[in-house]
Amino acid sequence: MEAARTVALLDVPFRVLGPTPLAPYRLGARLRAAGVTVRVQDLRPVLVAKIGRGAYRELSENFEVGKFCEWLFSSYAYDELAGPADDVFLEQFAADLEPLRVVGEPRRWLRRIRDEVVPEFLQDACASVEAAGVPAAIGFTCESFQTTAALAVGRWLKRRHPQLKLVLGGNRVAFCPAPWIDAVSPTGTDELLVPLIQALVAG
Repeated sequence: MEAARTVALLDVPFRVLGPTPLAPYRLGARLRAAGVTVRVQDLRPVLVAKIGRGAYRELSENFEVGKFCEWLFSSYAYDELAGPADDVFLEQFAADLEPLRVVGEPRRWLRRIRDEVVPEFLQDACASVEAAGVPAAIGFTCESFQTTAALAVGRWLKRRHPQLKLVLGGNRVAFCPAPWIDAVSPTGTDELLVPLIQALVAG
């Protein structure tokens, strides 16, 4: 099902589990006032159901552990641009793995999550978006280790629906080496978002 005038604002891992973020709802209200149909979808529970709340909290709430959130999604976002070899990366930051003892052996667990669980999550996240109707555009707000997950989700959706327009916004996206992203809106350009998204929806 196509939703020709709809924008979906997606909340992806690894934003912390906590209060509902106000930003997408404020943007949604402004877009609705401009005549655009908007829905906000929280995709974090899809991953929480797969790895458990305790592990998700350790990944999302601990600054030192946050780099592993980005690593889990990096190969699905960037392929050959993913960074250093796994063993090198995990050894370099071995001291930061301590909070992940909640999952047992952290290195083995992280590899399993990346290789088995993340592709399942991406498949299920795409299916969730599609079940609500394929929108004309999708917006991601990136904070709290969300950037790489947003790029991976966006890439998978773009492959399935090349006509989709993707917008990446937030305080960590001034530079975005991802050709499948149609527009980037760094913090401080919020006033441009409504006309930008209107233009993307209009084609």
